[in-house]
Amino acid sequence: MKILEFENIEGFEFPSVITIGMFDGVHKGHKLMLEELKSLAKKENCKSVAITFANHPRLVLDKSNEHNPIELLQTSKERFAKIASTDVDYLITINFTKEFASLSPKQFLDALIPKINPKHLLLGYDNSFGNPNSNEFKEICAQGYYKDIKIHQDKQGLYEGEIEISSTEVRKALKEGRVSIANTMLEEEYSIHSSVEKGFSIGRTLGFPTANITIPQHKLVPKDGVYVTRVKIEDKLYNSVTNIGYRPTFQGKNKTIETFILDFHQDIYAKELKLYFVDYLREERAFDNAEDLKHQIEKDVENAKKVLS
Repeated sequence: MKILEFENIEGFEFPSVITIGMFDGVHKGHKLMLEELKSLAKKENCKSVAITFANHPRLVLDKSNEHNPIELLQTSKERFAKIASTDVDYLITINFTKEFASLSPKQFLDALIPKINPKHLLLGYDNSFGNPNSNEFKEICAQGYYKDIKIHQDKQGLYEGEIEISSTEVRKALKEGRVSIANTMLEEEYSIHSSVEKGFSIGRTLGFPTANITIPQHKLVPKDGVYVTRVKIEDKLYNSVTNIGYRPTFQGKNKTIETFILDFHQDIYAKELKLYFVDYLREERAFDNAEDLKHQIEKDVENAKKVLS
């Protein structure tokens, strides 16, 4: 797969089949759409092209985010890598700006036509593009075409049981601690890729030294509590138990992600790691003393081993 910046494309010599979206999480529904994209492109002898934004629109349109902070399932780098794993021919990134936001749907398609020569546009049933204040999008979808582009929009979403699969539902599940449901929709374990920072060494005094994970900006952090996790360090995977929260037993004031890696004794301060969430164990709570907390951590480790066995 080739990744191109929309602003630097001079024009495709070949026709394309395209889809457009943020693709946060690249969940099961997104992957089904990308498979349909590749299938239609092969049938029509076109190139398959996924179009996404390099930056989230809300970072441009709602910069304060004070009362409703952006919480994304992936960084741009993670998102691009996961789209690449689906083997579409091209991923085209667009830098979202206020000027871009003002484009009507027709203006947006008119900007695409000379650059990527689209013949088909695939859309999820709840997908849209262009200025939301315009009625053009509904008109285009109702007609089923715009100029030489055939428009194909799904009639309904994809479901996991009674849950309609979407990035919103994945975020909701993670914020409620329903990790297994989120992982099913993602078709992989939710992960945070970050570095290890200095902590308070409280875990070490209890006999459970932890790696303190830097919380990436705009990355969704699951519900506070204790989790069964795995950690990848230098391409090697280790079992672990992770606590997300404020360390209430020690009157902590800042949220932390602390991971105890089982059967691991290396110094990994400042190293990169990837933390995978497997299952939710329990809520974080305050204990009367450090000894009670230690006994609970011992139970958490045993329970995690059962899950991971």
